[in-house]
Amino acid sequence: MSLTEDTSLASSAPDRAGPPAAPPRKFRIPWNAKVRRRVLPVASVVVFLGVWQIFGAQVNPILLATPSAVAASFVDIIANGELGAAFLRAMEVLAVGFGLSAVVGIAVGVWMGRRETVSRVLNPYVSFFQATPLIALTPLVVIWTGIGFTSEVTITFLLAVWSIIINTAEGTRNTPAILLDMAKVYRAGEWSVVRHVAMPNAVPYIFAGLRIALAKALIGVIIGEMDISLKGLGGLIQNYGDSFQTAPLLASIISSSIVGVIGTIILEVLRRKLAPWSSSASAHTRV
Repeated sequence: MSLTEDTSLASSAPDRAGPPAAPPRKFRIPWNAKVRRRVLPVASVVVFLGVWQIFGAQVNPILLATPSAVAASFVDIIANGELGAAFLRAMEVLAVGFGLSAVVGIAVGVWMGRRETVSRVLNPYVSFFQATPLIALTPLVVIWTGIGFTSEVTITFLLAVWSIIINTAEGTRNTPAILLDMAKVYRAGEWSVVRHVAMPNAVPYIFAGLRIALAKALIGVIIGEMDISLKGLGGLIQNYGDSFQTAPLLASIISSSIVGVIGTIILEVLRRKLAPWSSSASAHTRV
């Protein structure tokens, strides 16, 4: 064998020095789920405001005010004290009306969930009022209670209470039979069963009903203030709408949404404090 043939054999033999080297790493942007979760909502809002600003600048300001004009109106009605007073009044009506609906709704819902006879008697009325457009009762509520704070609280209560009753009854009724049987074995009284067995099981349903009811209660607050007293955020919305002042009108509408957001945050804080074991995702809510 010649020297040339030895060299060709050596070049054709497999490389036994080790595994092939890994390809060079490419630089990657850390676009993982955590980044997407934080960046995408902010980017979505920025894009929305940008499109709104560009489009709003092209049309009549009576039809649509730009975000910058709405922000300027925010500053103006805060500076003259108009928004602060209206915001506090709306929160007051919402707190009283929604608080009453929560107390009554949870009590009646637990009663219906624990007693089949009570459920059969009350269910037609609950279903009827849940399906009725209760805003139509506003003139009747004014006749009964007069113009002012009481009538607004009554309308807020009427819109909110039915969702709480329905969801609380559903959660109480779905208490696992094995837990109720165990309570019977230990001869627990009715109050003990409600407090230690039925209510903890119904907590996810109750808070789901409270969140639905909060949105309806806020509608009741705004409708009551717009139609009855012309005070609060509803009064601001009505007055600015009648005078075609679109920028402060939108500022007032956004403020009413902030009332709902604050109420939702308070509910979530209460849920975590009172029932940290509960999860709203496990509840099958009924509107």
